[in-house]
Amino acid sequence: MKRLLAMLGSGVLTFALGACGHQMPSQPKYSQSSMYHLQAVAVGARQVAQVFTAAGDIAPAVADYRLALGSLNANTPGSQPGGRREINWDAVPAGSTNTDNFPADFFNQPVAGRARGVLFLTPGSGLRVSDNNFADLNPDFGGQFVFFSPIRTFAAVGSTEMTVPFFVPGSSDAAASTGFGVVFSDVDREGSASIRLFDAQGKSLGRYAAPPSPGGLSFVGVAFPTAVVARVVIESGKAAVAAGATDVDDRDRGEAHDLVIMDDFIYGEPQAISAIAKAANTAFSNAR
Repeated sequence: MKRLLAMLGSGVLTFALGACGHQMPSQPKYSQSSMYHLQAVAVGARQVAQVFTAAGDIAPAVADYRLALGSLNANTPGSQPGGRREINWDAVPAGSTNTDNFPADFFNQPVAGRARGVLFLTPGSGLRVSDNNFADLNPDFGGQFVFFSPIRTFAAVGSTEMTVPFFVPGSSDAAASTGFGVVFSDVDREGSASIRLFDAQGKSLGRYAAPPSPGGLSFVGVAFPTAVVARVVIESGKAAVAAGATDVDDRDRGEAHDLVIMDDFIYGEPQAISAIAKAANTAFSNAR
């Protein structure tokens, strides 16, 4: 796993925002319980990203993000010419739920239903899918975390960071996507949950933060006009969700951190990087 992460590269967290040089896209401060925000961000010289963020009632933003990526594809091996794929964890069987060893390749296996073109890699000790919002680890979590699509949610074990590389669904062929979005639960503080996107060369396509929604849901999704996202690094909170961890909601019980879990992942159909390069070369030759 560490070897694969090293092969994927670390990238450099720089990108252009309009003519303002190397800056992170500004995120609005949310004083209401529900807010939906859409902005366009210039990334490099040729790409313009649509950034969808929401806090509280995130359903309108999620619906618009799905529309931006295209229709939902069947989870079968091989790439489709467009559209999107999703993971909501709710089809994960009981044997892979409430344990710390959820398979990293569960959603890239070469069978219908699981072939979705992603791996989950973490510097922590494992991955966990929960059917009780992690209340089996700490009863307080059941009142702090909520789900978007019932009932399963997800988190890395022993870390707040996870890397998601794309593959042609059901294969080991590297792929790229038109975008990626995540539903987070209980983001108490600004900057505690974010996604960083990278292209196939390891160049950063930006860091995008989910707005705070204490005790509720937050969403951030980024869509590009072409398939350029080869991997995503997700930060979910400021400490790992664990039996001995304390969220800022329970700061009277000891040292507290902003604990965050995840629900739905929504992303553009993974396209083979080799096919994307071939199409780009063809287009360039035809334009000459």
